[in-house]
Amino acid sequence: MLIKYLDAISKIFDHVDALIIINKQGIVEYSIIYNPEIHSFVNDGFVGKHVFEVYPSLTEETSNHFRVMKSGQPIINETETITDMNGKQITFVNSTFPIEYNSEIIGTIEASVIASMGEKIPHQSAQAIRGDKPSHSLYTLDDIITINPGLLEIKEKIRRVAHTESSVVISGDTGTGKELVAQAIHSHSQRRSEPFISLNCSAIPVTILESILFGTVKGSFTGAENKKGLFELANKGTLFLDELNSMDMAIQSKLLKAIEEKKIRRVGGEEEIDINIRFIGAMNVNPFKAIESGLLRKDLFYRLSVIQINMPSLVERREDINILVDFFMKKYNLAMKKNINQISDIVKETFNNYAWPGNVRELRNAVEYAFNMASNNFITLKEIPEHIVYHNYNKIKDYHVGAGQEKPLKEMVEFYEKELITNTLSITKNITQAAKKLKITRQALQYKIEKYGL
Repeated sequence: MLIKYLDAISKIFDHVDALIIINKQGIVEYSIIYNPEIHSFVNDGFVGKHVFEVYPSLTEETSNHFRVMKSGQPIINETETITDMNGKQITFVNSTFPIEYNSEIIGTIEASVIASMGEKIPHQSAQAIRGDKPSHSLYTLDDIITINPGLLEIKEKIRRVAHTESSVVISGDTGTGKELVAQAIHSHSQRRSEPFISLNCSAIPVTILESILFGTVKGSFTGAENKKGLFELANKGTLFLDELNSMDMAIQSKLLKAIEEKKIRRVGGEEEIDINIRFIGAMNVNPFKAIESGLLRKDLFYRLSVIQINMPSLVERREDINILVDFFMKKYNLAMKKNINQISDIVKETFNNYAWPGNVRELRNAVEYAFNMASNNFITLKEIPEHIVYHNYNKIKDYHVGAGQEKPLKEMVEFYEKELITNTLSITKNITQAAKKLKITRQALQYKIEKYGL
């Protein structure tokens, strides 16, 4: 029975981030969501609960499921921002279908693509991100935790930029905090009481991105209704477009026109609608490389990048690792009602020597993992993710069997020693400090640096 619905879903979306099935009483019978950390779908713990318990911000009038069960007609590609029972705010693009058996509607099935996912909204209505709640629900400058000189300069830049109307482009690796910066700009601006709308452009299928941004006019395509797009929803506030470089070139052209003229037209519409929006764009690649590779229009970049902010990776601000760990420990002690107040020196050393490809987000996840694993108030190596513990070990193992030939012990030991010295030099200010950390003499370290050509 469900095959036909899954087939219809596959024709609408290039990929699906969440799938939920609800019976006619409103009870969740099946629910999964994509977890990007493990590249797999997981059970989100909603099965057996009523949909209004799962999403307290919904009512029978606003719930797609109840609307579809009442009308018997599917709802296609509708953008919805809701807050779940855990206080997490998510913007979905949903397609919801009635499930029929013997000509009776017995439930609904809904497939969703995640447009954006917040982390800080504490059990409040889905309207918060649209400006109906005070701006403390968004991140502020105080949420940027750092003692790194470069990031402190960025914080000061944000403080100054926030009071202007200039558009901003934020670049940086995944997990460096680009949306945090965008929210902080909005929170400290004159627009802080107006909407802040966030959209991850890579999460939305190209075929429906235009209608999500610009809105639609009834009859413009099958199933289309008169509906505001994100431009209109963000009017007088801020529109944050993440992964701008993933946007189709044709839509980039229309976006540029909207920014220049401060007017839009809904898809299928003739009326021009005035907009007053501050635009903030972000990308996780170098913008100039994106332009060279044809992923980003040069004119759009230069129009948006009046202010450019480049977020440093966590490796570039290693002095922040310990204070971030302390911050996350306080956060999870509060959230999980625990009292974990110690972390071993070996764990600190491991954290400080790890490469953190996922940046601050990965560090946060590592601390959260440790809180889930800890059985007392002390975090040791056995409580942190294994891939972090065995990071250096795996590099040595890969070197040992590289090119299909095992390396002798002496060569492996030298390889490990070189890796250890390189990592230590990267997190200390000078050779004297590095030697002290490695517990060898300065002369011995100087000899090894020359030996390995570091």
